[in-house]
Amino acid sequence: MASRMMTSLKLLLAFGALFCASSISVAEPGRAASAPQPVQDTKDEIKEIRISAIPDSDATKIEEKCNLIAERLTKLLGVPVKFMPQQNYAACVTGLATDQLELVWFGGVTGVQAEQKMGDKCTFVACRDADKKYKTYFIANKDAKIGEVKDLKELAAKAEGMTFSFGSKSSTSGHVMPRHFFQDQAGEKPEDVFKSVAYSGSHDKTIRDVAEGTAQVGALNFKNWDTAKAEDLVKAKEKCEIVYTTPAYVDYLWVGNNRIGADRLKKIKEFFTGLDPKKEEDNKILEAWGIKDGKFVDCEKKEWDGIKKVLEAGVDVG
Repeated sequence: MASRMMTSLKLLLAFGALFCASSISVAEPGRAASAPQPVQDTKDEIKEIRISAIPDSDATKIEEKCNLIAERLTKLLGVPVKFMPQQNYAACVTGLATDQLELVWFGGVTGVQAEQKMGDKCTFVACRDADKKYKTYFIANKDAKIGEVKDLKELAAKAEGMTFSFGSKSSTSGHVMPRHFFQDQAGEKPEDVFKSVAYSGSHDKTIRDVAEGTAQVGALNFKNWDTAKAEDLVKAKEKCEIVYTTPAYVDYLWVGNNRIGADRLKKIKEFFTGLDPKKEEDNKILEAWGIKDGKFVDCEKKEWDGIKKVLEAGVDVG
């Protein structure tokens, strides 16, 4: 009997020790166990919104027009909005996809690339009405004596053996679409027609290169040509001529990172589409973004499906 009582006492003491040990592992003395905390909404954690734009023209010009947007959005959204310059087109895509940027002005190609990387984590916010019927100009140095052509097959025949320049490899209007139209109409790659094919890096640089004769023929978007105001570009245009205008296609747009929240994206969309040319402050923004007798409008991802198909055909975008 005494032996059985001693055994029971030992078991009781062992269970007590185990209970104490388990209690210590759950909560340290003097500190209560904390309850699970709910996951915070990401948009509420954002203290700053970073915007950018593909570097398709002079850096100073891009910064100035983005700062106009940043100033207005700061007042509208109640958080600082800051312009972040990017070195190239790819950096803009990567920046949005990796949460380093919240709002970016893309070309059609880079906008589609961002959507391909992010899926439903990004929103196509707005574009200019002209961006839904965009065009590329093929221009030539007047000394090349090409003149206006009816199509790019005729240009290929007249300019064979000359030098040619696109803009950036990732540019919709400065490379991807003009290459697409050239190969479709001429039945040949530019590299098989021209003596050399270069990439200037921006539309403004293409104008300068063709004017200087570095390239005898080039391709750039119609907006940069039509709205060029810098003195050197105006003078450069005098040495060039438009030889062909492509069919229309979709191009530039603002794309937002959904991490900033649906409410903020809605306000940003309404800001762009509500800009009124009759208001001086609004018109300053519209003019800076190359809008004359036009406006920013809503846009949907499906409208850029044509760009997707061109990319799927295997065009090298760098």
